[in-house]
Amino acid sequence: MNKLFTLLALGMFALSANAQSPTSANTPIKETQPYGQVDTADLTMKACDFEKDANAEVLFDKGEISFRDYGEINLSRHRRIKIFNDTGKDEANIKFTTYDDISDITAETINLNGTIIEYTPVDSKLIYKQKDKKGKKFISFAFPNVKSGSVIEFKYNWKSIYFLPTWDFQSSIPTRYSEISVSKVNSSKIQTIIRINQFYSKITNDTLGNKQSPWGSKITRGLSNIPSTKDEPYTSLLLDNTQKLIFKFPKDEWIYVAGHLFNNENFGAQLLDNLTGEKEILDSIATLKTNDLKIDSIFRLVKNRVHWDKTDNLYTVDGLQNAWNKKKGNATEINLITYHLLKRAGIKAYPMLINIHDNGRIDTSDASLYQLDRAVIFVPLDSIHYYLLDVTGKYNTYKQTPLTALGIYGLIIDPKTYDYRLFAIQSNTPTKQLVFINAEIKPDGKMSGTAQIISDSYYRIDHLMQYDDLGEKKYIDDLAENNNDLKITSLKLEDAETDTVPLTQHIDFDFNLPASDGNYIYFNPNLFTGLRSNPFLSETRNGPVDFRYNSTNTISGIYKIPDGYKVDALPQNQTITMADKGIIFKRLMVEQNGTVQVNYTISRKKTFYSKAEYPALFEFYKKMFEMLNEQIALKKT
Repeated sequence: MNKLFTLLALGMFALSANAQSPTSANTPIKETQPYGQVDTADLTMKACDFEKDANAEVLFDKGEISFRDYGEINLSRHRRIKIFNDTGKDEANIKFTTYDDISDITAETINLNGTIIEYTPVDSKLIYKQKDKKGKKFISFAFPNVKSGSVIEFKYNWKSIYFLPTWDFQSSIPTRYSEISVSKVNSSKIQTIIRINQFYSKITNDTLGNKQSPWGSKITRGLSNIPSTKDEPYTSLLLDNTQKLIFKFPKDEWIYVAGHLFNNENFGAQLLDNLTGEKEILDSIATLKTNDLKIDSIFRLVKNRVHWDKTDNLYTVDGLQNAWNKKKGNATEINLITYHLLKRAGIKAYPMLINIHDNGRIDTSDASLYQLDRAVIFVPLDSIHYYLLDVTGKYNTYKQTPLTALGIYGLIIDPKTYDYRLFAIQSNTPTKQLVFINAEIKPDGKMSGTAQIISDSYYRIDHLMQYDDLGEKKYIDDLAENNNDLKITSLKLEDAETDTVPLTQHIDFDFNLPASDGNYIYFNPNLFTGLRSNPFLSETRNGPVDFRYNSTNTISGIYKIPDGYKVDALPQNQTITMADKGIIFKRLMVEQNGTVQVNYTISRKKTFYSKAEYPALFEFYKKMFEMLNEQIALKKT
């Protein structure tokens, strides 16, 4: 597995400008060492001191950046990594992005053989330079003779006239020490954005030249014992949470990106020509009475006619006319065809550019085409409401913002003025799901019954996409949460092909209640909900929580009590609420006419929780899942 280090992108989010800049530390500095000199203690160490389960650790990462008065930017870097086990050997496959000149790449593996330190250099012929379809350049290489206990290191020099580097203190493995020195001439206009959430281990501020005639400045910043970034549930896509130092030009360059695209023969110029049969299509569209009908008609026309080839590219490849005639194209071609027809039909619409890969992130301070890989369509309805159209998704509709675009930034461009707007894509429309169970409990501790799962909006799409991805058998196992005692004997999907109504899943099931002992029967009515396991088990969190959309979950059930049994313990009715009223959980249970009737409601009206708000969210979810999984007890009379 390659570890992609995006080392040389332009700055990161402008939101970073308000970040903390801690100025002291309690952690001792682990100093860097010259290339090829390694302590025996680092070769014999078995685990990271501050993150014991790490598979590998960055021992140090040291860089020096200089900004010259004639525009040249230079970066030198030396990175050393300790491999603890076989899984950590993945770190020995290096791949990073470069936009300009990289030189003097040197890399080696260091092993301890008894008392002898052995060095195995990477053959320079095995350092590969590659280029993808978007013109992005990569350098990749693999370290030889890597085993548990190895230390690997590499260094290089990088030079650019235009592209700005970013210094990432934090990565997917823990870092013992990271240090960056930045030298700038006094005339430099480069801005520095600091995004740090722990105290510096090292701070120096120096003047270049002398007191009488200083010509520049040099700052050095170091961090120690930096935790790894975690793959956390509900990670926000609007924020990049890694600790870093970012550089940016003071002048905003997005307008030049917009101008380039709409003058490019493989983007904006494609919109000038008519499509085959376009007049007849537009004449038919003109008879529709509302804009919504026109948008829906064009959306469905293109979706049914032009099939997505599963590729993404910022530009057209075969052109809109060819994609239209061949009835197949990449995502940008299909969506630009839709935009073209909308505009010709008199609908106010704009192209929007997004990054569908790389976790959906667009760095707002990086006016770079390399960040963009798909065009979609933005249709403003008023100053607040809008439609965001992406015709490629099988279950996408014109009224619903695509799930893949929620929580990311999009670049809206006006083709006439090249004006632009960076837009945070969100949805305020709540999505709803109802699970209703009607079951009978038998004296032998078995339950049989039916269930209906009624899902609209994003819940509907999520179920259908899982069904397609897993296939029916694995999907059924997933619905039963791989519980061997719970058997789904029948599953029927209703209205799967009708995107204007909710999806209804009809389930027949049998359940061997495992806690039954002849005198007592215990059961948990939390079935087929996907809510058996708490996603927030860690008491700490590195970044914010982004649920991406509002939702209401309702779980209802009627359970017939078997003859000869009565309710012995029924969980009490209770409502718990977040202090900000962003999430409310209600539980209602009642015994009536030989049945137990239950109702749970989870209403989520707030989608985003900051890292500082996480402790309250953690405690709420802990309590909520305790209540969701509390059992009902029946006793033999």
